[in-house]
Amino acid sequence: MKTWIKTSIVTVAIAAGAVGSTAVLARGGCDSHGPRGGKAGWSQIEPEQMKQRMAQRAELHMARLELALALSPEQKPAFETFKGEMKARAERMAVSMAGARAEAGPATAIERMQRMEEMGKLRQTEVAEARKSVEAFYATLSSAQKTVFDAEFQKAGRAGHKPGKGERGMQPPHG
Repeated sequence: MKTWIKTSIVTVAIAAGAVGSTAVLARGGCDSHGPRGGKAGWSQIEPEQMKQRMAQRAELHMARLELALALSPEQKPAFETFKGEMKARAERMAVSMAGARAEAGPATAIERMQRMEEMGKLRQTEVAEARKSVEAFYATLSSAQKTVFDAEFQKAGRAGHKPGKGERGMQPPHG
């Protein structure tokens, strides 16, 4: 498969995650009826806890990725650079989410749309920067490692099962 196709696939996967994040932030965060079955969502925890959870998830993902790729000693510096850039991106996202949480929620449809537009622009910038980091690291990988990276990177954007058409997912029944 051509490198530009793989890069496009990775970019689309990142963008899909960014769109979902934007929708949640524009709405004002998660409600208590989400996939946690009534437990507090991202919008209901303290900013420091949110930052800590995001950092833990990112560290876990990077550790899994490093193990799965079986990097050579020559590739490790490129991975550390990639890991650092991804960590910085996650920290910026946590700060952004905390800032959005601290603001008063949009009161009108117009304000909500403006907020969505602003968040979309921010996510688009973040995705462009992440793509550059991924491209730089991706270039150092062998064909087999690229296949593993593609699979692992795709998993990173998913937080769990996505219900299909007609499924309710993990939401509690209404009634």
